[in-house]
Parts: sequence; structure tokens; C-alpha cells
Amino acid sequence: MKVSFNWLNEYVDINFSPEELAEKLTMAGIEVEEIISTLPKFAGIKVAEVLTVRKHPNADKLSLCDVKTLHGVTEVICGAPNVAEGQKIPFAGIGTVLPNGIKIKKARIRGVESVGMICSQQELGLADNSAGIWELPVDWQIGTDVYENIKAEQDYILDLSITPNRSDAMSLIGIARDVAAIAELDYRYIKSEFNESDSPCSEVIDVKIEDPAGCPRYAARVIKDVKIGKSPEWLAKKLEKSGVRPINNIVDITNFVLLELGQPLHAFDLENISGNKIIVRTSKSGEKFITLDEKERVLPENTVMICDSDKMVAIGGIMGGLNSEVSEKTKDILLESAYFNPVYIGASSRKLGLSTEASQRFERVTDPNGVIRAIDRAAGLIADLAGGKVLKGIVDIYPTEIKKSKVKIRPARVNMLLGTSLSENEIANVFSRLEIEYEKEQAIIPTFRPDLEREVDLIEEVARLITFDTIPVKENTTIEYDTQVNFDDLFYDFLKRQLRELGLTEVLTNSMVSAREISDIDNLPKIKIMNPISDDMNVMRSSLVPGLLKVAAYNINRRMTDLRLYEMGRIFIADDEVDIGLQPYKIAGILCGMRHGSSWDAKSLPVDYFDLKGLIESFSDKILLDNIDFILYDKNIYFDSDQVVGFKVNDRIIGHFGKFNRSVCEKFDVNVPVFGFEFSVEDLKSAVAQRRFFKQFSKYPFIEKDVSFIVDNEVLSGDLEDSIYKAGQPLITAVGIFDLYAGEKRGGDKKSIAFRMRFQSPDRTLQDKEVNALFEKIIGHIIKKYSATLREE
Repeated sequence: MKVSFNWLNEYVDINFSPEELAEKLTMAGIEVEEIISTLPKFAGIKVAEVLTVRKHPNADKLSLCDVKTLHGVTEVICGAPNVAEGQKIPFAGIGTVLPNGIKIKKARIRGVESVGMICSQQELGLADNSAGIWELPVDWQIGTDVYENIKAEQDYILDLSITPNRSDAMSLIGIARDVAAIAELDYRYIKSEFNESDSPCSEVIDVKIEDPAGCPRYAARVIKDVKIGKSPEWLAKKLEKSGVRPINNIVDITNFVLLELGQPLHAFDLENISGNKIIVRTSKSGEKFITLDEKERVLPENTVMICDSDKMVAIGGIMGGLNSEVSEKTKDILLESAYFNPVYIGASSRKLGLSTEASQRFERVTDPNGVIRAIDRAAGLIADLAGGKVLKGIVDIYPTEIKKSKVKIRPARVNMLLGTSLSENEIANVFSRLEIEYEKEQAIIPTFRPDLEREVDLIEEVARLITFDTIPVKENTTIEYDTQVNFDDLFYDFLKRQLRELGLTEVLTNSMVSAREISDIDNLPKIKIMNPISDDMNVMRSSLVPGLLKVAAYNINRRMTDLRLYEMGRIFIADDEVDIGLQPYKIAGILCGMRHGSSWDAKSLPVDYFDLKGLIESFSDKILLDNIDFILYDKNIYFDSDQVVGFKVNDRIIGHFGKFNRSVCEKFDVNVPVFGFEFSVEDLKSAVAQRRFFKQFSKYPFIEKDVSFIVDNEVLSGDLEDSIYKAGQPLITAVGIFDLYAGEKRGGDKKSIAFRMRFQSPDRTLQDKEVNALFEKIIGHIIKKYSATLREE
């Protein structure tokens, strides 16, 4: 943003140089990228007068001029078409160096000698282009220095880099307010003084807001009998210095107020407003609108639109329409000043690909309570510069007032973060300079500072106002080498380490997967990505299995078929009660390929279910899980229903393992048997005992006994094993299966299971008599409970 130093002085009396101002603003967070002088300094150019003008004898487009200087009359050749007798002109004598570096010398042009040069504004660096010589005011004295006559017009343009959060600083009054706060000066608004006619504005225009979310406030004034014309020089120059091209007095006034107060305005030709009504509504799908730049635009749905009773006349907060623009024929003006929702304006501006000075301010948040000041300022200027009659009153539709916000601010917190020792009064003084009310650790934020939302925002304001240079430097910094232990991370690392020691390799897969790829496998509700990179990553994963199978396919297709892989990470489960869904940690792994590498003396076999079961048992032992159990459980969609087992700990199922379903594997281009598991990390964590107790090994001998039971096929070996343990307490210490037979010899509905039992006491040597008695008790219990018989042969 470009700010004129002289214009800024109209709002705050700056008692330091532009360079000092630039330094103060930069140190306060508003970076000044460049200081541009509007008048280049030059010397030796004097005021002179053209006495006579005649044609050059040897050139049609050149003139011979007699120029009167302080030292006499000099003959000068001039090629400018506008040179004339009696003009006061800037004259460069012999030896003068122009701003562009050219040194004036005597010259002979077409046989005639020229002594000196009559200058244009371009040659003096005062304009980019000039049609002819610069004609000076007639009251300037001959022989005086030209620069001395114009130096009062010298100005400096500060090119500011405004951060997006500082919408309040995108105006002259906003910068003046900051300069006043920094330098502890007073700033002022320019008063709007004008007379209103007796005719009420409300009888001429009616305003209705149908979209209060997009436009919380809309104000309108009517100015009649205006005369459209050229803006006065002072107004045009201020706009030009700010990088705005003057158009006509009405449009220039709205741009002037935009630059001065930061509030965008729009002027409509009242004659083109049908029904004398303004209706603020949202656009409908497929609607088209021609904007002031004469382009037809397809409007995004829900764009804030300004309409009359028949048609749309402007895109709210962005650009007006061609059908209601102010022209040379305009006599009556409808002046708009509104507050638009920044979210709506930002979204519409991006979708339309249309960014304007107005939209840039609205999407950064303007002051909702600065609407009336701006419309009054513009109305007063229109009355002065365009001869308009301002109708009485304002139509101001403001359904829900936007009030000042409150933020808690603690002086102790200020000093702790800044390393200062400011008193509460000193902090209150800083806030008063920013027009922030402060009392009892509470700050009331003015509506022109929407960026101040948190306590830390206010602390930053204190820092920049007292200047960062005054904050004491900390000479010694204490470094805490000890970091707080994160027990969750320790547990995750613990699980990973156990799996690595069992020969598994960790992989990391993308948490975003393709809905198309898993739709016919897992039909559970998915968390969708609002703006996916591609269709291959448009939903969040609900299991780690698809990612592991894709890794398996990648490796198998490259002849790496013996895989032992695992992954730990979050999955994402849709939940109506939680906006972001449930995100539990899971750990999963896969096995495929051969059990062992090839050897000359042994043939390797492919991995099977029992390799996986042994891995799970080893893993359970390594993490010291107690009370584990494997149960039949075929409800997991990824596993084969005939070879899947639920992993149960303390009567709670925390995962599954088994053989992956063939159709699932083929879906991911895996054509070999794959076995795997998926467990809940949180459930594992709660199952692993935090405190562990170990028993000393018994130093007394043990006794082992074998027994074989014939039971129905439906009886689970795990249930038999549990029953033997319970019946054999307190002396039984181990039970293991060493034989299983379920052939035709047993009739097809029976099976034979042989168990080996170990009996041992921690404090004495057992007698055969007591062991035999306990053994008979176990046999009797199993026979009775499971209708079992003993295998005799």
C-alpha cells in the first residue's frame, strides 16, 4: 500500500522525517519497503521568459526563441510545439546538468547555434511523458531557481507491506492511528460537514437484507442533482500518489474515502435502480452478471448480490455492475456503504478470479461500525465537489449489532512472555494509545481491530508499542536437557521393538486411501476428504490392512515374496457424535512366502496359520501379556472365516489374526496366501500390567503325567486345557497338547486329544500318592463335564 507522507500529516502532526517514520513503522510491525520522492532534486534550472518565437531557417519543426534570463537574452533552438511568446519557462544554461545526467553544451543545429535548453517536465524527472515544454506560472520571477519554487510540493511516498491480519492499517487513518500510538501523538478524523435537504432519504430508497449472514449491515444515502466532471487537482494528485487513476469526481470520491478510512463504497446511478429498492440476497446456481469491466461472469452459488426490484446491480463487496454505473448523464446518486462477511467475500473473490481494492479489504475484515462515518464523509465531499443535494437521513439496516469483544489480559503473563517488569498502569497506558479499554485484567477491543482475539495478541501489541529495542536482552539462558517422558511414545516404541526382534520390518503407508478400491470390501461409513488430491486418496483408512496388502503386492511383483511386515498408525472411523471421527491407534502385520530360506539339506515350506499363531504367542510373551486366549471369531471382513481367531486378553477381544480372504488379496493384486493380524494398541496398553511380579523357580522336582481323552469334535481344546488347569490347582504348573487324532477310526464325530501335565510344588517334594489323587480328580472332572472317555490303546 502506498501512503503519501504529506497526506498522512493531515491526520497526525508528524514531527520527524520520512526516514524516521519508516524506521518507527517497520519496528512496530508495518514494514516500509521503499521511500519514493515525488520531486527529484535538481539544481541550476532557472526561470526565464520567451520573448520571441520564429521558425528555424533550415528546419520546419524547429523554432528559434529569444529567451530572457537574469543575465540577458539568449537564442535557443526548441522543438516543442507548444512554445510561445510571453511564456515563463524552465531554462538550463551552459554547464547545467539535468537529472538524467545530460550536461548542457553549446550546440549547432542545422547551421544555427543554440545556447542552453528550454526543459519539459519529463526532462526534469517530474513526469513520465511530456507533450511539450513546461509552461511555468506567469508570476514566477525571472532568474529564480525552479526547484525552490516547487519544493513546497515535495512529498514522499511510503510503500508499505501490510500483513493480512492488519486490515485496520489498510487506510490513511489506520496508519495515522498507529503513528500516533507509536509516537504518543494525537490523530484526528476530518469532519464531514454538509447540509441535508428536507426530503427524507427513506422516501426515495428502500433497503432489504435477505442474506444477513453475508451482509450484516447495509447503509445507503441519496445525493441528487450532482454534476459529473473532472476532480479538482488536489483530489486527483492524492489518488495518483496512492496509485489510483482518477476517473470522475464521484468515482474519485469513493476511492478517496476508501484510501482515507479503509471503507469501500459504491455509487449507483439512482435512475438505473428499478423500483427504488435495494435487495441484498445470495446468487442462484447458473446466474450470470456483467461487471463494470464489461465481462460476463457466471456467479458461484451463494455469492452476495446487490439487486433492485428487477435485476442484479453489483457483486457485493467486489465490483459493481455495468447496468448501474455512474456516467456523464448521471444526476442522482445512490451511495452504498456496507459491511460484508469476510468469509463470503473471500470465497466468492477466489471462485470468480476477481480481486479488487474493495474485496481485498472486505475479506481482511473492515470495521462494521465505521460504515456511517465513511458514507457521511463521501456525501460531504460529493456535496462540495459535485454540487449535490444530500437527502435527509440514512437508510441503515443493521439487524444484529457487532459489538466490541473482550479478552482477558494478565500483567504477570505480559511480563513473563516479554521478560519485562511493566506495571499495570504502564500496560494500561499502552492499551489506551491503541484505543483499547482496560480494567481489571480485561481488555475491550475496538471493532476496527479484529486481529486481537487472544491474550498473546495483546501482549504482542505491548511489545511493539514499547518497541522491541527496550525489551531487556537475556544474557543467560537456562537449557533444560531433561524432557518430560511421554509414556505413550515409550509404549509404542516398546511394541515396535518386540516385533522387530521377531523379524518383522516396519513400513509406513498413506492414511488416505481410495474409496473405489475398498468399497466392495469394507462398506462401513468412511471419513471423506473434502478436497482430495486424487481419487486414489479420497477417504481416510478404516484399517491398516489395505495399505499392508498394497505394500505386499508391490514387493511380490518385484519378486520379493518372503515378507514379514508390520505397521503402527491411526485408523479413522466415522462417528456421528464426533466431527473428526474416532482415530484409534492400531498395529498390524503380515506374513507370506517361505518359512525359511532355501538350503541344500532342507526344503523350506510356505508359512501357514501356525507360523502366525506362534508369532502372536511369542509377541504376547515378549510384552508379558497375561490371561490371553484365542477364540473363534469370524466377523472381521478382511480374514478368511475358516482361519481367523479373535485375540482375547482379560475377557476382552483386542484384535484378530489369521489368513486373509483370497478375494480381498486378489483385490489388491496379491495372488499368494497371506497371513496377518490387526490389534488395538490402546487395548494392548491397558492389558499390559504396569507393575510386574515374578515367582522364583521351584527347586523341587516335578512329575509329569499323560492322558488322552476322546471328546466330540465341537469341544475346543482350549476349553479342555482351561478345565484341566482349574481342576489341577494348586499343584499343576503346565498343560500341553502333544497329540491330536480325528480320523475315520473315531467315527467322524469324535476326536482324540492327548495332554501332558506337569505337577510341581514351590516348597516341597511331591509324593506319588497325592499327585495320583489329583490326576484322578482331573480325569473325573473332564469326563463328567465333556462326556469324555479315555483312550485305551
